[in-house]
Amino acid sequence: MPHHQPPTAGPDDAPWSALYEQAADRYSDLVTEVRDTVEHGVHDPEGSTEMACAAAETAGAAVRALSDPWSLYTTRDAATVASALFVQLRHGADALRELALATGRIAERGEAGPSADLDDALEALRSASETVHGLVARHAATTVRALHATPCSAPVPADVHRTVVAVAALLDAGHDGAVTLNTRHEDGAYDPDDDEGFGCGCDVAIVADHDTYTFHRGDSEWSVVKESDGVAGPGGSVHYSTWIGLSTRLETAHPQQLADEILGIVAYDRDEARSTDGAPVPAPAGTF
Repeated sequence: MPHHQPPTAGPDDAPWSALYEQAADRYSDLVTEVRDTVEHGVHDPEGSTEMACAAAETAGAAVRALSDPWSLYTTRDAATVASALFVQLRHGADALRELALATGRIAERGEAGPSADLDDALEALRSASETVHGLVARHAATTVRALHATPCSAPVPADVHRTVVAVAALLDAGHDGAVTLNTRHEDGAYDPDDDEGFGCGCDVAIVADHDTYTFHRGDSEWSVVKESDGVAGPGGSVHYSTWIGLSTRLETAHPQQLADEILGIVAYDRDEARSTDGAPVPAPAGTF
């Protein structure tokens, strides 16, 4: 399987912040929303507070995202995130400086009385800004470049079909029942640019002692359906009104991440079936 090599200019060829800039343009939904808000103007206390709160919220969300076991696939992914987080620190330092200036303007308008505590607070804001800027200046470039240059061989396939094939191989090795890769097209016939979120049409059947599971891609997500949930339709067709969506929607998700979740689903259902004999049911092994 091909290794994951994002088509980005390395920090040796551009400023360390270039990885962030490229990623911000590529993964644009949330970024675009913020940029549109700023473009329409943020000129009052409500806007300033809203932007500061949004920044705090997104910083917390980044912590949660990175805590996931599959949050990163390669050291180049890590370099891109590091680039973005250092930019965040730089903007945070700028915001602290601007906060000191804005508060000073309140005092200049005569709307804040003389206060030694206020003077100390403004000095603390300026000092924190300078400290953070110094940290970024000393560490950002070397850290981002080191992460980007570190060799990494994550087996991330190049398209949906190769992802399905790779997951089938992992399931075959890790599952104690039959695993069948069902190919729905001829070799080379799948065009990743034309799947419109429904993948290549191929799927993987996993037979367990209590059910049969089918792993596939549809509606821009990876999911699993259970044979027991199928409803027979006319002409022998089977329809599913329920399915289990996997935690990642990436077309080129790490195959092991997908295989682990699928095996977790099968194991959970197996344990649940055994619980009818009075055995306790463990927590699910994956997110579904």
